[in-house]
Amino acid sequence: MDTLNQSIVVHVAEYIKDRLYFTTIQEKKRPKISVTHHYFCTDEELVYNSFYADFGPLNLAMVYRYYCKLNKKLKSRSLAKKKIVHYTTNNGEKRVNAAFLVGSYMIIQHGKSPEEAYRPLIFGGSPPFLSFRDASVGPSTYHLGLLDCFRAIKKALLNGFFNFENFDVEEYEYYELLNPDLSWISYIPLWTSS
Repeated sequence: MDTLNQSIVVHVAEYIKDRLYFTTIQEKKRPKISVTHHYFCTDEELVYNSFYADFGPLNLAMVYRYYCKLNKKLKSRSLAKKKIVHYTTNNGEKRVNAAFLVGSYMIIQHGKSPEEAYRPLIFGGSPPFLSFRDASVGPSTYHLGLLDCFRAIKKALLNGFFNFENFDVEEYEYYELLNPDLSWISYIPLWTSS
């Protein structure tokens, strides 16, 4: 990241060699315009709508919008010779949601395993990621880690729960507005009692 002022960098993860990076920078700092790098941030664009103290993970429509945005940047002729850098701040909630987006992209678009998508995010002196919490009032009864979310994305792909080739983002967002819980897949364990 030669053009990114090292004094503002917290961590850098390389996803596609010499092409795609995810970086965490100090809060309220912004990278300078560069002829060799293209910087973009989704922290204020793709924002989680909380119920209480929850802050993510971002929904499937936001993952889809990120997927389309990043594909467009990577295929752009004007950006063909630039390194694409998705940056976020060291604000824990924004950072874990941004990491969720880039890791999910690598799983969906490049067939990475959840562990392969997670590994660049945690090596090289990376600060730990916050765990997502339930959407209830009071203390959280469980915590959902970033790797758990990547495993869910992979499982959903393998089971055909979504396909971005025919995903109707407008319909998803419409029903999300009517009832945010409508998009959740519920699991009810089956057991027998004696």
